[in-house]
Amino acid sequence: MNKFGIMSLSLEHENNYIHEIAKYGRDNNLTIYHFVPSTYHPFTHTVKGKEYRSESDTWIESEFPVPTILYDRCFYHDDSHSIQCKNIIQWLKKQPNITFIGNGLPNKWQLYQVLRESKLAAYIPETFLLQSANQVNFQSLNPVILKPINGSQGNGLFFIKKQKEGILVRTDKKEKTVEKLFSDRMTFNKWLNQLLKRNSYLMQAYLPLSNKEEQPFDIRALLQKNVKEEWEVIEKGVRIGEKGRIISNLSAGASIVAFDDWFQSIPVKLKSFLKHEIEEIFTLLPSILEDSFSPLFEIGVDIGITPNGSLWILDVNSKPGRKVIMQAYPHLSEKLYKAPVLYAAKLADDKRRNLDEKAISNRNNK
Repeated sequence: MNKFGIMSLSLEHENNYIHEIAKYGRDNNLTIYHFVPSTYHPFTHTVKGKEYRSESDTWIESEFPVPTILYDRCFYHDDSHSIQCKNIIQWLKKQPNITFIGNGLPNKWQLYQVLRESKLAAYIPETFLLQSANQVNFQSLNPVILKPINGSQGNGLFFIKKQKEGILVRTDKKEKTVEKLFSDRMTFNKWLNQLLKRNSYLMQAYLPLSNKEEQPFDIRALLQKNVKEEWEVIEKGVRIGEKGRIISNLSAGASIVAFDDWFQSIPVKLKSFLKHEIEEIFTLLPSILEDSFSPLFEIGVDIGITPNGSLWILDVNSKPGRKVIMQAYPHLSEKLYKAPVLYAAKLADDKRRNLDEKAISNRNNK
């Protein structure tokens, strides 16, 4: 049996998703492990975690050599544990006997620099790396959005607008939208510079990505590679946020509808245009990313649409969630659980075949 390891920052993270994946391991000649990278022991080259036992559908605690095929589901923050895990994973990627089913993407700023020079440049909002509060010029951009350079799920996103009364700052929390009004530029600058000391941020002009009910919404698509190394659009869902919210993330109370159901509700004159534009994005994006970065297995893409029909790529994620697609299309659950296992089995088979070919070549050369 080949060994397939799934990594996360905690053994509790994505428990259900990882458990469902593990159920398909045995049929594909894979033993499934779940571990935290920080448990790696540099002298024994082992890690501590859990091993899935298919006969009882349970996990057992175990210490084992690092599996040769790995799936990285670590979502990093700025804490010391995240940094430790990230460094270990970077080291593992350099080991010749270890293969990752996808190598991930860099931070949003590096990603932006590639996309703005690509064939998809027209869909990329102009973005600035924010290093000081003095860069915020309300005469040229008002309102603006600030996004953490390593953020995910809309966490740490700020809407900022210059008003007569002062500078308004809004951010979405799970329960509600929180607002703060700064009476003058000096106090605003002090707040923002403190924020920038803790995290790196990007700045963009605010885009009105709301429907006619003033609800923020966007399209979330999941793309994955199949065993033939071909990219497929698994499906598209639409997230619709609560009125008055900044974003349409699920953590902020957004609802989910299937893309086709939403598509039927838009004006007829927009349908052909939007369909063509969305297809172009999904056709071009994977090759643009893999030409500049390491090979990938899956991509989550968020697309926003303004009232006049302009499309914008809001985010590209190499560790996408599945909730939007599974909730909109429950019948795809098995396909989504199987996909990492099938691709891992394909990579393991490729490695075995390459070793066999090398062995034959060495015998013939003797």
